Amino acid sequence: MDRRLQKLIRKCRKHDRQAQFDLYQYCFDYLLAICFRYRKQREDAVSLVNDAFLKVLLNLDQFKEDKDFMPWIASITVRTAIDEYRREKKYREQTEFKESDHDFESAELNKEHWALVEQMNGEEVKELIHALPEPERMVFVLYEWEGYLHKEIAEKLACSERSSKRYLHRAKELLKKELTHKQALKKVI
Repeated sequence: MDRRLQKLIRKCRKHDRQAQFDLYQYCFDYLLAICFRYRKQREDAVSLVNDAFLKVLLNLDQFKEDKDFMPWIASITVRTAIDEYRREKKYREQTEFKESDHDFESAELNKEHWALVEQMNGEEVKELIHALPEPERMVFVLYEWEGYLHKEIAEKLACSERSSKRYLHRAKELLKKELTHKQALKKVI
């Protein structure tokens, strides 16, 4: 950890407001990139950054200086996004799935889909993922980006493992459909 960051953390622990602001500025871009995985609109992502950063400040005494600071605040930010999702879940209609014996693990993107994704720029990929419905996007990001298992996702999002698998399956199906559409458009052009 660099000296500037260590100094800021020490001052923040003493409730130095300028140091808190400077630490916020230091971490902002990093946290915003994480929050954009969970929020479509910049204002919503910034709000999530602010909520997460408040938790960082409130728990700064628990941070051990022999650890890396950025992964520590990243995990707080991810947990904050999950907590917010749970709160919002109460006010949203849940997507209904038909019960079936469908193998939810089989909705993998094929080589052509991944080749198309690799040709897209970061903004296009972000738009593609943000087009997913909220529950599907949350599970997709937690599973594919953050590396959580379905059991862990189910615990964090207060749903069943089966629901987590369904949301991931649905996310992949929607992504496949959109990528197939983009592939067809590319051939026409």
